[in-house]
Amino acid sequence: MLKRTMLVAGIIMVIVMIASLGIFTGCKDQTVAEEEGVSTEAQEENTEETSSDAEEETEEVVEEAEEGPIVVIDGLDNEVTLEKPAEKVIVLAPSSLETVDALGGMDKVIGVDNWSVDNNEPLAEGFEGFGDYQGFNMEKIVEAAPDLLIVLSGHPPEDIERVKEYGISVYTAEVSSLESVYGEIINIGKMLGLEDKAVQVSDELKSRVEEIYSKVKDLGEDEKPKVFYMVYNEPLWSAGSGTFIDDLIMYAGGSNIVSADGIEGYAEYSAEKLLENNPDIIIAGDGGMYDAKTPDFILEDQRFASVNAVIDGDVYIVTEKYVVRPNQNSINGLTMLATAIHPDIFGDFEMIK
Repeated sequence: MLKRTMLVAGIIMVIVMIASLGIFTGCKDQTVAEEEGVSTEAQEENTEETSSDAEEETEEVVEEAEEGPIVVIDGLDNEVTLEKPAEKVIVLAPSSLETVDALGGMDKVIGVDNWSVDNNEPLAEGFEGFGDYQGFNMEKIVEAAPDLLIVLSGHPPEDIERVKEYGISVYTAEVSSLESVYGEIINIGKMLGLEDKAVQVSDELKSRVEEIYSKVKDLGEDEKPKVFYMVYNEPLWSAGSGTFIDDLIMYAGGSNIVSADGIEGYAEYSAEKLLENNPDIIIAGDGGMYDAKTPDFILEDQRFASVNAVIDGDVYIVTEKYVVRPNQNSINGLTMLATAIHPDIFGDFEMIK
């Protein structure tokens, strides 16, 4: 019993891991200029230069007038205020770190989460860990004096409140849909003073998502294959409604049998239920707490021998980070799911590394 409790606790931890002078010249000036031997053309050039300088000064004044506190709403509907763009940022959310990188803001990062360091995440190379789901290294955080801390919703709330007491702004990333990813990218861009780049990245993602969705959005329910996404295999865990994985399945033109069962969030799903709902397609990630590195891991599991997906060989392994980390790279996850679910529309499945 103890072993199973520890296993389930571990699964939950992985799942939790799993988000903006008018110009005038007078006749008098022209007359004086002509009397002094200055040509009208030269006078016009001087006027143009003067007006150009005045316009630049005016633009600077306007820009300064528009500057002010940066206010965004995070994933938990908390208002986050920065007096100016953050220059020192600690990012304890791997998905957000990838967004910071896409925006060209890695020079502002001074620390990351322990998990990314321990697992040799490429973007974490050269950085120290400042905490994880077990808790924050408060002493290190206070000593580093960041302007901003980006965390996930699963981090200890008491630690988040303590960080705020030291005057450090905290942004909590909580994303459960592709629509919310767009806003998350903009928010991170605003906080880092990289909003223009964020708008570009967000718009590009939205365009690519709509390109895929446009090809499946009008399909009838009987044209949408039944899909089961395996988060963990023993016990079986999957993703129901309100999860990012469920949203990806919908945008890829599939029907998630778990959400169809009325199950919300990440939850245990019995093998009996799986057999009863008999999915056409089974998809699993290549990471997590088990080694489903190839489809054989599932195809050879006798519990699923009578499932249509196994009989027809429609079992696919996807690069897990593109499915469980909501950010601009999620387009890779959506692309893999779309080709797995509708190869007739999107072409044969290929794993994107």
